[in-house]
Amino acid sequence: MNLFFNVIREGERYLKVWPQKNTLNCLFIDSKVTLYTRLAIKITPAFIILSIGLSIAFPALFDPVASATFALFLLGLPVQGLYWLGKRSQKRLPNKLLPWFMAIKTKLSVQSRAQNELLHHPCYFELALLLEKAFKLGGDDFLRDHELI
Repeated sequence: MNLFFNVIREGERYLKVWPQKNTLNCLFIDSKVTLYTRLAIKITPAFIILSIGLSIAFPALFDPVASATFALFLLGLPVQGLYWLGKRSQKRLPNKLLPWFMAIKTKLSVQSRAQNELLHHPCYFELALLLEKAFKLGGDDFLRDHELI
């Protein structure tokens, strides 16, 4: 059980770190999952309260058992997104993304004049940190300006 909550915490960290840029939407599914998870975290409590409130206010029209089941289903939506993000953040980058990762890393090291240690096989969380740093230093068009996409 503790492992499950660790994955959820990793998903929250990954959700906070992943940059919200339109240029990444067509490249990574992570951008869409983070968008929908943020949306689910914001709006599902309102639907849960509405479902439970309607079943209390109108018990003849809304079955309390069905409303409770619906509330549990809604509660699971953001948890599922966070779990997916937590698993994804720990997953290693595929070999096809490694040259792209290293190209961004070298462009950043040239810009910031700092030597970064070489990661043996980075995971998606390190990619998110690198992209966040790249967009922070180079602006929204960092990837286009350096011909990385």
